[in-house]
Amino acid sequence: MHSIALAELPTAENAEGPAHDFFLSYPYLIIWTDQVDVWRLSDSSDLTHISTLEVYVTKPSGPTPVIDHARGLLILPEPIRVGPPQLRIFTLRDGELIRDIELYGRLADVDIQYREADGHALVLLVEDAGASQPHGKTSIVEVDIAAISNAGPTASLLSSLSLPPHLSEREKLRDLPPLVLEPISFGKNGDIIATSTTRSLGKVDLLYWQAGPSTDDRQLTKTLELLPSLEGCKSMLPSRYLTVDDSTLVLCTHEDECIAVTERTSVRGLDTSSLTVRWAAKPIPGQVRTLHHIPSRNVLVLSAAQDVTNHNEERESLQIRTAIVVLDARTGDQRAIHAIDSDAQGSYIVDCFVSPGEDNPVAGLAWMNGDVRTIGLDNFIADGFEREGEGERVRTLALFPGELIAASMGPREIIAVAGVKKHPVISEGGQEDDIPDWEEEEGKVMFAKW
Repeated sequence: MHSIALAELPTAENAEGPAHDFFLSYPYLIIWTDQVDVWRLSDSSDLTHISTLEVYVTKPSGPTPVIDHARGLLILPEPIRVGPPQLRIFTLRDGELIRDIELYGRLADVDIQYREADGHALVLLVEDAGASQPHGKTSIVEVDIAAISNAGPTASLLSSLSLPPHLSEREKLRDLPPLVLEPISFGKNGDIIATSTTRSLGKVDLLYWQAGPSTDDRQLTKTLELLPSLEGCKSMLPSRYLTVDDSTLVLCTHEDECIAVTERTSVRGLDTSSLTVRWAAKPIPGQVRTLHHIPSRNVLVLSAAQDVTNHNEERESLQIRTAIVVLDARTGDQRAIHAIDSDAQGSYIVDCFVSPGEDNPVAGLAWMNGDVRTIGLDNFIADGFEREGEGERVRTLALFPGELIAASMGPREIIAVAGVKKHPVISEGGQEDDIPDWEEEEGKVMFAKW
């Protein structure tokens, strides 16, 4: 039985104007007004104001913010219109700006890989074309976030990796920087694995740099060519990835023939030391949007969206079928797959998340119209979703009379942020003209507990 509580979005002291942006990562909610405020969800499910950032930083539009829970740090990537981009490091407890790390080039639209064990990060940067590099250069830069010192602004840059010479021609073929080079694994021993492809190459290469005696002494020691499983594949791109343990990496690659109904995702388990494929799962229809590992059940939970619209009919909106898939993390065997149709639900799924509880892990879905659904993972594997009557519609809880922008799941609750009617919202999954059509003028935070 769910207990639902709705609450007005809190306003920090001295904040002026409406909330116009959010970053939500349980248990923290960061709100942008004319200042940037950090809130934390307490054990009583109330939001407690933690701090106001000492310096205003616009919410990054590329790499998302990073929260270092062990050190109590907030890392905000800030692309600078004039001059080099920066990583701005704040303390969560009081909002103090303790460090600026100056980078070079421009930030690629790829999330930062962060290793909380030692506070190191991998950032993808793009340098514009010049005399020595006529097509520009994409680089993976290792940064020491945790070293709080009075050293110069670039002293934290530990090493830089770029495409090997035999692949450098790909720089002139990229439409987006992540295609030619993207870091996907960051081992405790300092080894780095990245993907490399182009939009029309039809394959994905894995590149493995082994850590050397020093951070500047890394060598490309292994490569692996991944070919599509879809016959006639025109494009094969990395979509989602995660490290399951010290030796296992899961990589999802999206494959399509440029026809929506034939697109699918291949999921592979890779050995990070030998760079070999341990298993390949049965391909999943559509493109994988979320990927979670549940250690207590040793399974992977994925969501994949596929456009199944009949484009021969006149329609006002797309029909999206979302599959929720459970795979065995050791073998890739499919334990469950159940689909949800946007036409049946009357709304699109915003997010799929999992609470990795040891006793009873719970999967949760949030729809754009404010509906949510939670279900015990064991029950989902056995029986799928509860449907309404004999139809396809999944039984949901209508929690919010508005359009969801961001959602996150904690051990006992779902948190969601809804839109702002009179002011544009640019946030998780939102665009500047996404102004929800509902009567409330203020955003709200809501909680659903099970």
